[in-house]
Amino acid sequence: MVTSDSGVQHTVRQLLAVPRFRLRLVAGETGIDRPLRWAHSTELLDPAPHLRGQEIVLTAGASLQDPGACAAFAESVKAGRASAIGYGVGDVTGEVPDALRDACERLGLPLLEVPREVPFLGFTEWFAERLASTRDERREWEETGRLLRMVQQGVASSEALRDRVDDAGLDPAALLVIAMDGVAEELPGVLGVDGDIALLITNDAHAWSEPAGVGSPGPLDHLPVSLAESLTALDSARRGGGVVHASDLATFQALLGRLDQDQLAPFVQQIARPLNEYDSAHGTRLTETLRTFLDLGGAVGATSRALFLHPNTLRHRLARIESLTGRDPLQFEDRVALAIAIWAVVQR
Repeated sequence: MVTSDSGVQHTVRQLLAVPRFRLRLVAGETGIDRPLRWAHSTELLDPAPHLRGQEIVLTAGASLQDPGACAAFAESVKAGRASAIGYGVGDVTGEVPDALRDACERLGLPLLEVPREVPFLGFTEWFAERLASTRDERREWEETGRLLRMVQQGVASSEALRDRVDDAGLDPAALLVIAMDGVAEELPGVLGVDGDIALLITNDAHAWSEPAGVGSPGPLDHLPVSLAESLTALDSARRGGGVVHASDLATFQALLGRLDQDQLAPFVQQIARPLNEYDSAHGTRLTETLRTFLDLGGAVGATSRALFLHPNTLRHRLARIESLTGRDPLQFEDRVALAIAIWAVVQR
C-alpha cells in the first residue's frame, strides 16, 4: 500500500522472493502475506517485550534446545505481533527443529530457514535500503500529486507532466487518471499522492484497489478532465463501494448518489412522507403505484397492466398523488422530483 515514510511495509511473501537471502519456508504458509516492517535478531526465549510488531524475528536457536522452549518462543513471537521467524541453520543445529516447525504451523506463523552463510545483519540492511528507496519514491509521488492538483486547478499546463508520461513509457494519446484510496507499490504509470488519495496516470483502466474512480481516456491535454472525473468517481465509489468509471457518472442514479442527506431531505419531507402517511392512514398503495409508474417510464397503459388496474383507476391514484405532493406524475419535471423522493427513501 502507499504509506507514510514511517509506515513502509513489505510482506513475508516478498521477503521470500529476495534472491540474496535464499530463504525456504518450512511452516506457517497461511501467514505469508503478513506485512513486514523490520528485522529483529535475538536469542531470548521471550522476545515479545522487545518487539514493536510486524518484524521477522531472527534466531540461531541457542535457547531452543527442547520442544517446550520451541513452543514458548513461537508463542512469544506471536504475542509480540511479529510476522515471521527466521531460523539460521548451521551454528546451533543443522536444520530447523521439528518442534519449532510444529509450533509455527499451529500458530499460522511463517517460519523461514536462513542459510548459514547469510548474516542476520543483511536483513536489517535490506529493510533500511527499502526504507530509503521508498522515502525517495514518496517524495516524487507527492511532487507529482501537487502538480496534478495544479493542472486540475488550471494554474499549470498538462504539458508539465509530459516528461513523466514519456519516462513511464505511456501512450500520450490515451491517458487516463485513476483515483484510489490505496494501491500496490508497483503500478504501470505515473503515480501521484495527494493527501490520502493515490492518483495514477496510466493507459490501463484497471483499478488495483477499491474504492476507486476511473477517469475517461484522452490525449495529454485531456488530463484535467480525466482527473476531475476520477475524483468525482472516487467519491461515488466510497459511498457505494467498488470501482466507478467516468461513464457511470452521467446517469440519474449517479447524480442522486452525489447528493447528501440535507439536499435530499426536502424531497423526503414534501413528497415521500405525505404519501407514506396517507397510505398508512387509509390502507392505500399510492407509494407502490408511484414506484411502478416511475419504473415503467410514466406509461399509463404499462403501469395499469403491471398493477392489474383499470387505466381510470390508475389516473385516479395519480391525481391523488398530485393533490398530496403538489407534483403531477404526468409532467416530466414533477416526475423527476417524485423519482428523487422515492429513491431517497429507499437509500435511507
